[in-house]
Amino acid sequence: MRRAALATAAAALLGLAGCGGETAVVPDSPPAEATPPVGAAPAAVEEVPVVPVAAETLTASFTATGSVMARRTTAVAPEVPGRIVEIRVDVGDRVTGGEVLFRIDPAPFELALAEAEAALELARAELDDAEQEAVRVEHLLARHAASERRAERARTAAAVARARVAQMQARVARARHDLARTAVRAPFAGSVVGRFADEGAMAGGEPVLLLQETEALEAVVAIPEAWPAPARVGDEVLLRAASLDAPVPARIARVSDRVDEATRTYEVRAPLPPGVEGLRAGSYVEAEVRVHTAGPVPVVPRSALVVREGRTTAFRVEGDRVAAVPVRTGLGDATHVSIRSGLEVGDEVVVGEAAGRLRDGDAVRPSRTRAHTAGVATP
Repeated sequence: MRRAALATAAAALLGLAGCGGETAVVPDSPPAEATPPVGAAPAAVEEVPVVPVAAETLTASFTATGSVMARRTTAVAPEVPGRIVEIRVDVGDRVTGGEVLFRIDPAPFELALAEAEAALELARAELDDAEQEAVRVEHLLARHAASERRAERARTAAAVARARVAQMQARVARARHDLARTAVRAPFAGSVVGRFADEGAMAGGEPVLLLQETEALEAVVAIPEAWPAPARVGDEVLLRAASLDAPVPARIARVSDRVDEATRTYEVRAPLPPGVEGLRAGSYVEAEVRVHTAGPVPVVPRSALVVREGRTTAFRVEGDRVAAVPVRTGLGDATHVSIRSGLEVGDEVVVGEAAGRLRDGDAVRPSRTRAHTAGVATP
């Protein structure tokens, strides 16, 4: 009886299913995504500090190395050849301009002068005779006692005699000049830093002494071509050396137009002020050079620059979004950097830590209340 009742109940259930009734079992499914209520506020837009690109003149310091050199260094050689009979100075001696340094044997030049003076006297005597003859023939010609041809020959002889006198006068002047040059004098005040011969040696075109202008020293500094701003005449230089008690201030006086192909540096010269103790020609110096931009240039705070993958970028505000702008930088100081390309004066850029979080096209709300100069932002 019980089994029949169970079978009847099962058949009834199967009949219900076959008649199209829906089963009560529902498979698992993810919950439907919540729909935000109408009028809800959009996601927050970050407020970022911005500043305009300014036009300023920047100054910065760079360090280079160099040496102290005399403004003038001259290898002194005699103008006339001969045997050295006297050298009055030695290495380390100070000399004044025009002081006799050494002498060449004057005897051959004294003889040459005497010979030239004698030749001049002879030429003058011949001129007197030729002029007198020319005058006499002119008188004869006036009385028709001499021909025109004879008179012309007399005039020519007198002209030749005058030319010979002028020639002998030049020879005498040259002989006197050579004799005077046997005493070799200092071309300027300085000190003797080299001696290459002694008395008794034959001197020709080779130097006998090396003279340097001790009181006029200058620092010769090699400036790297890669500096973001070139060194210019008038730029300040602070010279340091182990032999100095304190740095020596100077200013650049000359800048070379040539870049050395091997070192990629160019030379600048800064005269030392008078009376500097502790520096000599050849001394090594370290030079702190203060360079500046040629004039007002676009300038931004350092915190406006983002360095990513070796590229420097600034985020320029364009409406309510930012654009990542690659820039080329130039000279910079502790807080600001000049912009060589990518930005113009008046553009607004994001500064501070916010610049390191932004991406190209991000929506922002600019805040123009203050400027941030916290350094270069990095991701």
